[in-house]
Amino acid sequence: MGGIQKCMINLLNAMDTTKYEIDVLALHPSFELLDLLQADVNLLDTYKYIMTKYGTFEYLKRNKASLTKYLKYYVFRLVNKLGKQSWKLYTAPEKEYDIAIAYAHNGQVPYYVIDCVKAKKKYMWHHEGRCPRDEYYPLMKKYYPVYDGIIAVSNSDREILVNEFPEIRENVKVLYNVIPKEEIRQKAKETIKISKKNKIKLVTVGRMSQQKGPDLLIETARKLVRDGYEFIWYWVGDGVMMEDMKAMIEKNHLSEQVSLLGNRKNPYPYIQMCDIYVQPSYYEAYCTTTLEAQVLEKPIVVTDVPGMREQFGEEEGKIVPVDSEKICAAIEELIDHPITCKQMSEKLHEKMYTEDHTLDGYYRLFDQE
Repeated sequence: MGGIQKCMINLLNAMDTTKYEIDVLALHPSFELLDLLQADVNLLDTYKYIMTKYGTFEYLKRNKASLTKYLKYYVFRLVNKLGKQSWKLYTAPEKEYDIAIAYAHNGQVPYYVIDCVKAKKKYMWHHEGRCPRDEYYPLMKKYYPVYDGIIAVSNSDREILVNEFPEIRENVKVLYNVIPKEEIRQKAKETIKISKKNKIKLVTVGRMSQQKGPDLLIETARKLVRDGYEFIWYWVGDGVMMEDMKAMIEKNHLSEQVSLLGNRKNPYPYIQMCDIYVQPSYYEAYCTTTLEAQVLEKPIVVTDVPGMREQFGEEEGKIVPVDSEKICAAIEELIDHPITCKQMSEKLHEKMYTEDHTLDGYYRLFDQE
């Protein structure tokens, strides 16, 4: 349940699968969004190829695996615990592919594709909007140049990558994520139960992690209360900071103003019903939820992080510094000036009903010799 997974499903659903035979291998098989995948693709059995800390043992028991396979699993657990390159113990798919894609840039995905998958060409997608020098950095330096191409999801994201790894400059291309506009509009019509109180409704959608700015949301909500505004702010999504978020709400006496809705496979009715969509992120590559809010023609306040200035024209959204006071001021300005909100929505309507040629770039990439 996350933006990268959703973007991959959007791409697969949009592609002409009569032109391509596509296998999908999930390295983190929670499958919370699987029912959204409508494309004619072959979903590979995760545990036939890879090992995980929890699911593999049950898979081996269920399939009455040999002693050799159990021993390999225990070696994997040991290697993984020691922080070594445990993906090298995974099994490669039997085929040799024309193209292998590491659709996520994080975790073991990019390294598994290089070391284990047989393919004539290999591409990696980069969705981050930053390049932290963490424990994976030496691996990035080693593996990124091996790819035939790296796809950044925005020009800002590309700039971050090539500044960090100038040796790959010629191999980094930009392809924006595919957004299923008509599907979003249809799903937004679903009936939901929300508070009918006469308050301004704000919505944020995203994984509840530090990246998405839950602390900024709380600080901004406090300031809106301070300034006397009546509102309710919904967060759609779950994540590692859910308990922290609950504690912050209680500590700041915001239980009447901030509502945590948890994961929703269909977040669009919540975006549809809001007065203002707010994305208080610390970093993004090319935020999907703000694009979805644009499709639904909502007045939008976002932080000035990579990708946002590529998404919004001057009159299509408010882009503010990563600062709760500035976010608060932008929200208050929109609340106080409904005509500005109306003009913003009209601009987005005009923009979102123009023809979209995003998918053409993917076909050009996949079809080149």
